[in-house]
Amino acid sequence: MENSQILENAVLTGTPQEVATLCGKLGENENSCRALALACRYRGLEYVKALVDSGATFKYIRNEELGGFYTIYFWLAPLEMTDALRRGYFIRRTDGCFDNSISLENSKGETVKTYQPLPMEQRVEIVRYLCENRERVLFDINELLFYSIMSGSREITAVLKEFGARFSEKRTATLTEGGRSFEWQEYSYMMECLCDDEYIEITRNIIAEVGGKTLHYTDAIYWGNYNPHNKVFRLFKPEVFRFILDNFNQKKMNKTMLMKGAINVDSVECLAICAENGWLKMPRKRDEMIEYANKEQKTECTAFLLDFKNRTADLAAERVKAEKKAERELNADPNSASELKKIWSCEKQEDGTLVITRYKGKRTEIEVPAKIGKGVVTAIGEFAFSPDASRITNDQKKFKRTISKVVLPDSIRNIGEGAFQNCWEMSELNIPKGVVEIGKNAFSGCRKVTEFVLPETVKVMGSGVFAGCTALCSVKLPDGFAEIGDYMFSNCPKLKEIKLPAGIQSIGKWAFNRCTELSEIVIPDGVTEIKQQAFMNCENLKTVVIPASVKSMKNLTRKGFAPETVFHDSPNVTAVVEPKSYAEKYCARNGIAFKYKEN
Repeated sequence: MENSQILENAVLTGTPQEVATLCGKLGENENSCRALALACRYRGLEYVKALVDSGATFKYIRNEELGGFYTIYFWLAPLEMTDALRRGYFIRRTDGCFDNSISLENSKGETVKTYQPLPMEQRVEIVRYLCENRERVLFDINELLFYSIMSGSREITAVLKEFGARFSEKRTATLTEGGRSFEWQEYSYMMECLCDDEYIEITRNIIAEVGGKTLHYTDAIYWGNYNPHNKVFRLFKPEVFRFILDNFNQKKMNKTMLMKGAINVDSVECLAICAENGWLKMPRKRDEMIEYANKEQKTECTAFLLDFKNRTADLAAERVKAEKKAERELNADPNSASELKKIWSCEKQEDGTLVITRYKGKRTEIEVPAKIGKGVVTAIGEFAFSPDASRITNDQKKFKRTISKVVLPDSIRNIGEGAFQNCWEMSELNIPKGVVEIGKNAFSGCRKVTEFVLPETVKVMGSGVFAGCTALCSVKLPDGFAEIGDYMFSNCPKLKEIKLPAGIQSIGKWAFNRCTELSEIVIPDGVTEIKQQAFMNCENLKTVVIPASVKSMKNLTRKGFAPETVFHDSPNVTAVVEPKSYAEKYCARNGIAFKYKEN
């Protein structure tokens, strides 16, 4: 039994004095965090003090060998474990630390004792003590504040505020700006689990902590409030609907979807709130909603919308405006800023240049403009062409998969994360000479592209850039970037040869997984690390030249399984190594065929 488990058992079965004595006998225990969590949740302040005085902390060392992935925040143990918190990733594989009871069993598997969580007043005192000793025990009061608010643990929230806890800049940015981070995904999942009677209160408390800023709004927030599958229908309750429009960023809202949702439930009150917020000001949008309400036979909503039109519209002026618009479109220059903005969504960057955020056109062969108006286009934004972009319809997803050719202008410097991800029919795509940075998964899943030539200007490449490019035969990589990222060429079965550039220092995990046509690869001198399963499932790989500079080659180890080497399931490989090098020792230790490099 490991020392950490012995200590955990002692916390549940012994006295505080016995726990302190055992800590002294065991010495330094690198994973005492779970024992401390059990004491916080089930046993009391004296047990917590005994552990802390003996050197216990909340430091968590993730055991990747046992398949560990998530960091577990054991300092959350004193909180009320609501359904919302149970959607958080911190509760993975904790064996009772966050349960509402924990039982002890004898050798026959029979329950001999069951512990319930301490009363809240005792947990509050424990939190107070931990706040006083926060640096000593590695206790993050700012992050605990967020989870405390999400759980509705008001008493603990009050104590944390006494000690000056506040949201970090990163947490505030996540809540107000969103993104694709772990924290945003976890927050969205937790919001889905809030009950109707706690949703507004908890959200108000979050808004107070971010300084009254409006919160980020995405489809995840929408489905967290209106999800027929999970029986959640609060969104179109007028008081909740008004609250969301007042406190979430309306710029990120799909206003058409929200108004159609209000019509679907025949909520005149919610449509009136939309009108108050100016959502029906545009005649085209107003008439679209009238047509939709009439089609869905929502008589009350149709009547409201028609009355709104009669009260607010200047029909004669609208007719004249429509006629002028039609004439302008007939005579418009297709390269004018107004016409280009119909096809491209873009945002201005700090330096005044533009980033393309979305393609709205209908062509499958596309030429990206170098300028839109006076702004120079220097970047392709995240998921700009991808069917995996958020807030697009199923029809739009289907269309984006059919894009076959994109010509980028020489002004492009950055290509964002997932910019062309899963454009399945893509067969031709250039990378301009001035490109400096390519985000992760930028071209992954472009199934028909056979060749990429990267200019020497590229200095940064994310993980998985070419993953799943199943027709890819060759790639010309530039010198000057630091690593072959994780998954970079994973599942590129037609990649037959590749020259790795000078200057790289590491080869990421699963970098060449399932490159089944790859027969030989020369790792350049200067590479120091080859990560786990980098060349896995390369059945035709016969020769890998490994320089003496390599000092680390990672195996994947899992409990109950044999270690899996960097060449796992690549049965024909022979490593070419330097005598007495790390690579030679690695190959000998793992039963990998090797030979010495010829002088």
